[in-house]
Amino acid sequence: MKALTAREASIFACFTDAVVAPEPVLPAVRNTDAVASFDDWMARAPRLNRIGMRSLLYVLEMSPLVTGFRRRLRSLDRAQRARWLTAIEHARRPELRLVYKLMKGTAQLCYWGDDNLMTSVGYDADANVRRGRELRAREGRP
Repeated sequence: MKALTAREASIFACFTDAVVAPEPVLPAVRNTDAVASFDDWMARAPRLNRIGMRSLLYVLEMSPLVTGFRRRLRSLDRAQRARWLTAIEHARRPELRLVYKLMKGTAQLCYWGDDNLMTSVGYDADANVRRGRELRAREGRP
């Protein structure tokens, strides 16, 4: 890891697994570059952004305690995390809903940004770029 601690990487992986719920159809989060992608993004982010995102990770880790669960996020099993997601989406505290939405988008981008995953579901970015370039060349566009 370049920027994340092992604990932060574990929180992000757990949250991403809960949000995308990939198995059994899609690859597990551990079999993608989702955590490495997030770590790379964090390493490139300005210091203040890194501090903020780290804080949000810890808010996520502790939020099950605020939403009626008696354990931290990484201590919940899959079924409990699914119930927690529903609870946090409808939490009374708007701050929790906002943190959830922000981090949900980040987790989805990092998970779905994995090239092997996208290829496995039929999306080939390189082929799309190649087709676009060929079309532009045929039409005489720069």
